[in-house]
Amino acid sequence: MSIKATAVTFQDFFRHARKEVREEILKNIHDEDMLYALEGGKMLRPAMLLLAFHACNGSEQRYRYALESAMGIELAHSASLIHDDIMDGDDERRGKPALHVVRGIGAAILIGHRMISRAFRISLAHGIENAQIFLDTWDETLMGQLKDIDFNAHLEDIINGENPNKLIKEYFKIIEMKTASLFATACRAGAIEAKAPPELIHLMREYGREVGLAYQLADDLVDIVMGKIEEGIIMPIIRAYGEKLDPEIVKKLKENGTEIVEEALRRNGLDLKEIYKEEIKKHVERAIELASSPLIPDTVYKELLKEAPRYIVNAMISNINMVI
Repeated sequence: MSIKATAVTFQDFFRHARKEVREEILKNIHDEDMLYALEGGKMLRPAMLLLAFHACNGSEQRYRYALESAMGIELAHSASLIHDDIMDGDDERRGKPALHVVRGIGAAILIGHRMISRAFRISLAHGIENAQIFLDTWDETLMGQLKDIDFNAHLEDIINGENPNKLIKEYFKIIEMKTASLFATACRAGAIEAKAPPELIHLMREYGREVGLAYQLADDLVDIVMGKIEEGIIMPIIRAYGEKLDPEIVKKLKENGTEIVEEALRRNGLDLKEIYKEEIKKHVERAIELASSPLIPDTVYKELLKEAPRYIVNAMISNINMVI
């Protein structure tokens, strides 16, 4: 069921959890296309579900339900990536050709829907509360993706026509709906499978949300440093240029966004990585604060909850030689 050692790192737990979820997938999923889409995933959300389950003193008898639920989370997440790749025109995913490249767009869309259907069946088998949470989260994720599409499609109009504070709020709303909601649901589901009391279930949801926000901010920072101009660029743009942008600047941002923004930030005594580091740290520290709550039993898993946010973020930003 779980790692028995009394002194264990989150990295050890993460490795163990990924192995168990992969074994659960191979035992239950036999469709080659689904397995292709699932192959190579980090299994971060399922691992957080299992960690929340253990932290809430889930019993040995309940663990199989937690493991099934973790598989469902990974099915839904991987399905969303199939559809993301089609919408974004990305031809590679997890170090290999994206599913739509291998099977065609039409087939990939349908395979994604089948994976979502399978995930929903798992949640329904675990009770109406689980099923309702699944549907609510999936709807929120879809709405976040729709907002993301609209945000990027009208980036120039938004930059030139909106209040900066409103823009920042919109950015955070997108990452909360698109990413943080699934982290929140994973941790919440782990607590539910452990039969935790309502106040602890709510705490786990808030903890997962903070971890998800920190993770997406780190992901956006890596994308920006690598030259991708998406909604994450809004935060440093506003810090660099203020409320309004000259149309010529907008044009240059689209052509060579990262270098343009970094140069503007330098002129204002600011640094791109530091802007994000400051924001990421807020959510990491808030997650650690929640993980320190007396509502959570004092076990090794409570300590792992505290360790997880910083580990997850640092694993992401190590690609750009940064650490929180």
